[in-house]
Amino acid sequence: MTVTNPVPPPKIVSGIFVKEVRVRNFRCLKAVDVELDYLTILIGQNNAGKTSFLNAICAAIGAGQRVITEEDIFLAKNEPSIPKQRAAVIDILVRPSNGKEIIDSFPQGSPWLELWGNGIVQDEADCDLAAIRTEFKWNSLKGEYTTERRFLKDWQTEPSKWELSKPMEKVAPVGPHHIEPLAIYMLDARRDMVEDLRSRSSLWHKMVSDHGLDAEAVERIETALSEINKEIVGGSAVLSHVEMHLSGFHDTIACDKESIAVTPIARHLRDLSRGMDVMLSTEGAPAFPPHKQGMGTRSLGAVLIFSAYVNWKQQQSEAAAVHPMTALEEPECHLHPHAQRALLMQIRNMPGQKLVSTHSPYISSQVEITQMRHFSKRGEETIVSSVDVDSGATKLTKEELRQIDRQVMNTRGDMLFAKALVFFEGETEEQALPDFAERHWKRHINELGLSFIGVGGDGKYLPFLRMAKSFGIPWFIFSDGEPNTIKNVNVALAAAHEPDASTNPRVVIIEKGQNFETYLVAESSSDALVKIIIDHRAKAPQHRSALENQWKNEPNVKAAVIQELTGFKTQYGSIVGRTLAVPGAVAMLFEKINIQIGGTMLVKVTP
Repeated sequence: MTVTNPVPPPKIVSGIFVKEVRVRNFRCLKAVDVELDYLTILIGQNNAGKTSFLNAICAAIGAGQRVITEEDIFLAKNEPSIPKQRAAVIDILVRPSNGKEIIDSFPQGSPWLELWGNGIVQDEADCDLAAIRTEFKWNSLKGEYTTERRFLKDWQTEPSKWELSKPMEKVAPVGPHHIEPLAIYMLDARRDMVEDLRSRSSLWHKMVSDHGLDAEAVERIETALSEINKEIVGGSAVLSHVEMHLSGFHDTIACDKESIAVTPIARHLRDLSRGMDVMLSTEGAPAFPPHKQGMGTRSLGAVLIFSAYVNWKQQQSEAAAVHPMTALEEPECHLHPHAQRALLMQIRNMPGQKLVSTHSPYISSQVEITQMRHFSKRGEETIVSSVDVDSGATKLTKEELRQIDRQVMNTRGDMLFAKALVFFEGETEEQALPDFAERHWKRHINELGLSFIGVGGDGKYLPFLRMAKSFGIPWFIFSDGEPNTIKNVNVALAAAHEPDASTNPRVVIIEKGQNFETYLVAESSSDALVKIIIDHRAKAPQHRSALENQWKNEPNVKAAVIQELTGFKTQYGSIVGRTLAVPGAVAMLFEKINIQIGGTMLVKVTP
């Protein structure tokens, strides 16, 4: 997996860049290697390992302590229990950066040189790096998993040789002060602005509890607050009544009568955060606090508070070593499509490196394909894929990446989350194939995790193939059989380093040089097709009778049907899919899908 040298927003000047994360034996992540960008988008189906990856990074360099249990250690399907000698390992590679690109060495005077000292080493090209290994091992004496962090002597370029990178035994272990400057903060999908405002441990309270006012201002404001409290109580009969009765405290416990007072608002600035709230109103409506708002507003508010904290932390760092890192899980929760698109702009403007897991096609369609990491399950293990932009047989050029972003991502971002993709050329197939599939499997294609995608013509398969192959999403082609169409399909297959259509197990070509419409006519009863046309066209009983007579006198019924289906593709596609028997070539396509992706989810249901 190779990604481009990332280019961050101009304001990022932390001096470092977290280049790669390797995870071993953490939850479902037996062995994954993920290169990061300044904005890294994690995509894929549910339960593919995206959240586990974010949690792995947080366990390694997250803000706050995290307890590791047996449930966090990888367990193979055939294992009755987790072997005690199995450790979870997270390796993190850090490179120096000038704020625009990765550089060869840390500049003289860099705060990271002072912070990490001998933990900084050189690779084979004599370029600086710092590699931190976090290892969670079973401690039989304590009866629990313990955490050990150390700098590594080197970083193996080949991920399969990661174990050859050994910890520095003569250098002090990595302590909290070493990782706090790049500690990652995670905002999970359960976020709620209301909880942030109430919780004393939230990021909101970490910010607002330290108001930053000088002593003179504090004294002046608190004096004013005391006077305001007296005015409120003095002017309220009920509050004065309550205060009078509460003064009975001094009869029971040791306190001065004058020390008892009702305070409608906090008298000390240090206590203001306890009752602080945020008011929000839409245009032309009264303001309401967050707990009166919908979950979309509350979720967005939590993201914005999070963004405020990350920005505030960087602003306070001055010249110190600080590299903000942020993990957001499904930031699109409860937001409508336009709000999801707008939210991505907020995320982009947050400082430091951002990792975002999402199921939103509205978010994924706005980022470059090189920023995406696709998570998928292969048996019990998670596989992470990305596009190859500078090496190997699957290398993509800038123009090819542009085509994928423009022709695929901007229009069909939802295909990134499919279990399998079915590509075809025409409009009739786009409507008919999903209906044929539902009748074949007795389940809707959305339940099956399949996406049926018209590529817009026989010469336009390549960007879709490259996207699917880059992310390891199983793909299939259902193509018309005209000679020129087959030629164009084979050109795309060759460019994608795939066998040609005649031998490719993922491709079905309609035989005898037919297109989809002529094939349907050849495979189906003429009476059934004529009935479909009449049922669709007839506007009244008299009109139906006229159409029936017209078709009875039609000299070449099949040619007329082909002309009708071809001339009105968008009208008949779904009708034939719901009405006709599943044609043989289509059934062959569905069986290929069953074979290629295992068939566990796609077992044909017989009536």
